[in-house]
Amino acid sequence: MKVVVPKKFAKLKKSFIDRLSNGENGSNTSSFCAFPTDVSFNGQDHEESVILLVRKHPIVFFPHFLLFLLLLITPIVFTRVIDSLLEGSNFGLSAGSSLLFVLLAVTLAVDIYFKWYYTVNIITDQRIVDVDFNNVLYHKFAEAQLEKIEDVTHKPVGIFSSIFDYGNVYIQTAGAQREFVFDNVPRPRDVQDTLLDLLELKQEGKI
Repeated sequence: MKVVVPKKFAKLKKSFIDRLSNGENGSNTSSFCAFPTDVSFNGQDHEESVILLVRKHPIVFFPHFLLFLLLLITPIVFTRVIDSLLEGSNFGLSAGSSLLFVLLAVTLAVDIYFKWYYTVNIITDQRIVDVDFNNVLYHKFAEAQLEKIEDVTHKPVGIFSSIFDYGNVYIQTAGAQREFVFDNVPRPRDVQDTLLDLLELKQEGKI
């Protein structure tokens, strides 16, 4: 789906508009979504527009994917070992162990998905929002107004970050929370450019 730039931003001649509107847009459930529709959060003002919604790059969960596969493969190996030791099949033991490992694999997959989906970083034309989801009982919600931002930098987090274009974005603010970190997000250069351009527009009174 092609990125649709809202009229209030299309007339602004800033590099972040070109960067975000170039190419296909991800859905609201993707890791990088520019100008998302049907996205809102607690405390959002009526005229406030969401410009970017980013989550962790899926590649950072590759070790968890390997663990998921290992949990699915383990029952097969375990069953064969038990059969060889007992010199025959034991249906009850095999079925019980298989069910246990499958449940562990499903639990791991669900846990990782919810942490990925609900841990989001949002950039609007008024503020930045950082939501860290640890479990269903605890999550952290922090925000800072654009005018409080003092500096924005980004850096890669390993060799794979250069290959898959992801990294950390560090945002220094003058607010109660001095530093915000967008961890392992896709296209960190574009995130940085967006924030710096929005900060300049805010200072000029254009947004």
